[in-house]
Amino acid sequence: MKKALVILILVLTVVFLSSSAFADPSRRHGFGPRPSSFVNVYKIDGSFAGGLKSRLWGGIYATANVQYRPDENDVEFQAGAVYMLPLKILFFRLYGGAGQQFSRVRDFRYPYVVLGTNYLFFFSEVIYPLTEERPEKYRFGLSFHF
Repeated sequence: MKKALVILILVLTVVFLSSSAFADPSRRHGFGPRPSSFVNVYKIDGSFAGGLKSRLWGGIYATANVQYRPDENDVEFQAGAVYMLPLKILFFRLYGGAGQQFSRVRDFRYPYVVLGTNYLFFFSEVIYPLTEERPEKYRFGLSFHF
């Protein structure tokens, strides 16, 4: 009996989530349609950088960020994926995800977790490297969606 109840709860949860995930975006109450892409421009560690988030399907976006460090003549690249929550709180769009960061000259590679929000024409992110040698980073800048 307990096993059947757990299976019933799982089936109902999947049905509820799938019906809300594939609903018409214009008819989602207060959620609004999701943009197809975001272009980010920001300054981090004294240098300018850029990023792109492009929607794959639903609320899942592929991400890429490139940062040039002129003092070290190095290029850092971040690639990953984020899930943008369908709920829009006032003008905030919250998201979270993970990825991998690479460096050309310093030859490092490590995974990271990112939490962020888009609001109006700005964005803010916190990047938590999953290694002990690196501190967390904060990004803030302009975000244009289309």
